[in-house]
Amino acid sequence: MATTYEGSAGQVKIGESGSETAVASVRSWNLDITREVVEDTAMGDGNRTYKKGLQDYSGSMDIVYDSSEAAAVKTGLTPDTDNAINIELYSDASDDSSKFAGSIIVTSYSVTASFDGLTEASVSFQGTGALTTTSI
Repeated sequence: MATTYEGSAGQVKIGESGSETAVASVRSWNLDITREVVEDTAMGDGNRTYKKGLQDYSGSMDIVYDSSEAAAVKTGLTPDTDNAINIELYSDASDDSSKFAGSIIVTSYSVTASFDGLTEASVSFQGTGALTTTSI
């Protein structure tokens, strides 16, 4: 029987290669993996034809913003960071086979606070380079 994953067991880690640390209080994350197509139709063809192009990935995460996030923010969760950072996204933190890993550039960071809720932050990112996936 195939392994299923419960979203509440997920995790996000960021940082320098080999020393990624968990981001506390992640509420959710998403990852979009896309591939471009390149048209190679020639005159005389009866139908359009395509070849696969370059792969791309981007995503976002929502976190509860608290004092423990200060280090993560300074590490690279804000768009003004000059360098790309490593990210690891886990469907289940206890199972390495559910990991997506790559290098990202943060494109936006938005903090929201309301009188009747927690202060939360939404982070959007663009992948750069290859994305490594472990069977999922």
